[in-house]
Amino acid sequence: MISVGRIKTYTKALGLSLLVGLSSCDRGANKVVENVVKTDTMATTKKILSLLERGDRHSAVFTGVPKDINVIKAKDAKQYCESDSGEIFYKVYVGQADKAIRKAKKKKGDLVTVGQGITGLNCIKLANGVKVYEGDYISSRVADSLLTESIHEKDSILRANIADSTYKQLKQYEKDAVLSYLYNASECILKKAPKGKSFFQYLMEGNLSMVQSKFNICPSAKSAEAGLSKRNLINLIIFGNGKVFENKQAKDNFVKQVKKINSHKNGESLLNEAIEIAQKYGVDSLNLAETKEKIYRITNNK
Repeated sequence: MISVGRIKTYTKALGLSLLVGLSSCDRGANKVVENVVKTDTMATTKKILSLLERGDRHSAVFTGVPKDINVIKAKDAKQYCESDSGEIFYKVYVGQADKAIRKAKKKKGDLVTVGQGITGLNCIKLANGVKVYEGDYISSRVADSLLTESIHEKDSILRANIADSTYKQLKQYEKDAVLSYLYNASECILKKAPKGKSFFQYLMEGNLSMVQSKFNICPSAKSAEAGLSKRNLINLIIFGNGKVFENKQAKDNFVKQVKKINSHKNGESLLNEAIEIAQKYGVDSLNLAETKEKIYRITNNK
């Protein structure tokens, strides 16, 4: 959180403005369908990314800001004072895990982040060509549009690597987990298969247990391992709608992620966060209860 002049800190979740996205389009001929609940695909994808990225940790409400301002430079932050209303702005920051990974790879420059995982090297570039640097602020409206754009980009990558029929057969929670995975794993990595088949190949075949076994991004820096393993675990759980498939490779990957997290000094807390996020996302409660029991057995060597 930040404290600049009369800026109010903002600790609540983004709320409906972030979770409600663009409605999915109806396909094919018009049909009369009764008792069907329509799923806003953009909203559920935004939901998992919001739960994982937690952009509200780097947000504040500035008051007295003109409505047409999308960017506040760090040097100008103090000029905004108390008034009757305010707007949420997200601070551009450098994640410590990202910093450690880039340092381990001996890469120059920092990867800056804003909102729900929108990144850029040294700056965030907006559609109008404006560059926003570390310490600057981006309005929630613009951050949301950046998130929408990024999801469309990841979705295009997914569509380009699997058949259209496969894409249509994906359940929403499966697609959300894959798009979340694409936030951390590059397209080229998901195409590679040192052993067996690639992530996309297993997805094409509908081999869900083997897809689950592929949620395994390894960080370049040890300091980032627990956090990334937590994300691997969450994606794995959400992809299975709370369930870990009874397949050796899927179970082995599950055990590996749990053990990596548990070895961290805050391992118990991180594992509880993983379960909580999967629960908030809305996975099947019975499946999740069974998976939670498996985690307990692993961490207690039972």
